[in-house]
Amino acid sequence: MKQPSIPLTLLLALAGTAACSKSNDTTSSANDAGPKSTDAGVNDAGVSYDWTALDAEEFAGSWVTEGLVVMVGGQVVHEKYGTGWTATMPHILYSASKSIGSALVGIAINDGLMQTSDSICKYVTPPDGGSDATLCDTTIADLLHMSSGIQWNEAYTNGDPTAENDLELLYGNQADMGAYTASQPRAWDSGTTFDYSSGDADLLADAFKAALKAQDAIAYAQAKLFGPAGMSVLCEEDRSGTVIFSTDCFTTPRDFAKFGQLFLDNGMVGSTQVVPASWVTYSITPAPSVAAPTSRIDDAGPGPGGSYGAQWWLNSTSPTATPDTWEYPHEPVDGYNAEGHYGQKLIVIPSRNMVIARTGADLATTYDPDAMIGAAVAAVDKATGKGAQ
Repeated sequence: MKQPSIPLTLLLALAGTAACSKSNDTTSSANDAGPKSTDAGVNDAGVSYDWTALDAEEFAGSWVTEGLVVMVGGQVVHEKYGTGWTATMPHILYSASKSIGSALVGIAINDGLMQTSDSICKYVTPPDGGSDATLCDTTIADLLHMSSGIQWNEAYTNGDPTAENDLELLYGNQADMGAYTASQPRAWDSGTTFDYSSGDADLLADAFKAALKAQDAIAYAQAKLFGPAGMSVLCEEDRSGTVIFSTDCFTTPRDFAKFGQLFLDNGMVGSTQVVPASWVTYSITPAPSVAAPTSRIDDAGPGPGGSYGAQWWLNSTSPTATPDTWEYPHEPVDGYNAEGHYGQKLIVIPSRNMVIARTGADLATTYDPDAMIGAAVAAVDKATGKGAQ
C-alpha cells in the first residue's frame, strides 16, 4: 500500500512538539519576545494582576503549554511561553482556523459576493465521481453551522485513514478537500442536525474561492482581514489551490489574541470596521440545529455541553442557560471560543472585556481549558473588583 503523504502543517507541528517536549519552562526564551512572565503584572491603567494560579495551571503541571496571552480592555496584561517558543514564532491553529474562515466568508457576504442562503451548487460543481442527489439542498449557512447533512466521520482515532474522513484530509490524500466532502453520501436532511465536520469547513472554502472569481483568496484575506486587523497569518492551500479553512492557519499567540479582540470589539479596529458587526452577531448566535444544549464532540475532544454558532463554539445557548449546560463551567455564560486540536484555544469573554489565547501540544491527553479559564477570570475579577456573573 502506498504510504500517505504527511502535509507540511503536520510536520511543523511535530517539530514544534519535539522542541517543547523537554520541559514546560515558565519563562520567555528570548529577551525581545515581549514582557517576561512574573507572578503579578501591572497594566497601563495601574491595575495589578496576580497570575500565580494561572501559571501554575498551565506551566507547572502536565499540560504542554507553548504560548499564553491574556488581554483585558484591548491590552496584553499577561504573556508567557514554554521552552523553545517566543512571541514572534507562529503556531498552527488546527481547527481554530475555522473561525478565521468564517470571518472571511462574512466579509465576502458584506462585499456582495455570496449569501448565507445560497445553495453550495451556485459555487461548487458536483464532483465527477458523483455526489448525493440532494447535495444542492445544502446552503452556505448549513456549512457554517456544521449542519450540511453530509455524512462525515471526524474521529481522530489514528486508525485507517481511508475509513475516517478527517484523516483522509490530514494525511494529504485528497487534492481538493472540498470536492472530496461533496462526494460523500447524505446522512441527514440539510440544516437539521449538528455534526462537527472539517469537511463542511473545506467545502465552504471551495465556495468562498469560487465567489471571489478572479480574486486571489490569500490576497483578499490579507487586504480585507489580516492587514486591517494588524495580524500576520499564514493559511495553507490544498493541492487544488483552495485555502484550507478546516485546520491549516498559523499565527503567533499575540495575533491569535488580536483576532479574539477583533470580535470582542464588534469587528472594529480603531475606527475601521473590519468584520461586519452583523457577522459578529451571526457568528455567536446558536445555529438552529443546536438551539438546545448539545453534547459537544469536536476535534479537541468531548465536553459537557454548550452550543455552536457560525464556526465558533459558544459556552451556552442563551444568557439564562444553567451552568450544567455550559461548555466550560468556569467560563462566564457569555463566553465563546475558537478551538483546535492539541489544545489551541481562543477564549472571548465580553462580560470581562477579556481575551485568552493559548497554544500547545497536548498530544497524550485531551487538553481541558476549564481550570485555566477559571484561574484567568478569577485573577481579573480580583484585580478589577468584578463580581461573578
